[in-house]
Amino acid sequence: MSKDLKTTPFLDLLPSSIAGDDKFIAAARVLDNELNAVTDAIGGLLLYADIDNLPEPVLKHLAWQWHVDFWDDDLTIEQKRTVVKQAYPWHRKKGTPAAVEMVLEDVLGGGYVKEWWEYGGEPKHFKVFSNMPPEDAAGHEHLLLAIDKARNERSILDAVEKPVSMTGDLVIGGVMVSGGGFMVFQEQE
Repeated sequence: MSKDLKTTPFLDLLPSSIAGDDKFIAAARVLDNELNAVTDAIGGLLLYADIDNLPEPVLKHLAWQWHVDFWDDDLTIEQKRTVVKQAYPWHRKKGTPAAVEMVLEDVLGGGYVKEWWEYGGEPKHFKVFSNMPPEDAAGHEHLLLAIDKARNERSILDAVEKPVSMTGDLVIGGVMVSGGGFMVFQEQE
């Protein structure tokens, strides 16, 4: 016969040798409420599997407990969930270019690392190529902090390179003239 933790009184679990003792009966009745509270709380212990549904205050506590070095209250809720989920994998790779790239991908919108031999730099140096917009000053500070936490202590960051975007009209024209003069005008809108 199987018993359910939630519906089975603790008294029913006592061995027959002590089940008739008044002290044990009283203790079993007192423990019922405590054991039911613990049983109810078991579902809340499945934190890692349920990170996508946890409220922000719980994520913040997990980030502290799991040593998420680049937690920032200004991150979006999705980014916060991602950094908490990636805490263990990131700590296993901490100090490697892969850890820096994980931070770039998961928190900062993507990017990659180039080691010194890939761009002709000095030994133990590296560059980061980030997809973050160049005008995002607050994001740049967060980027530098995250890189510092993820990099190897002996490695030196040479530069952070970001994409440059330019806006404007591109006008291309061409003329073929055989003899005589010509004038070129830009079309007015």
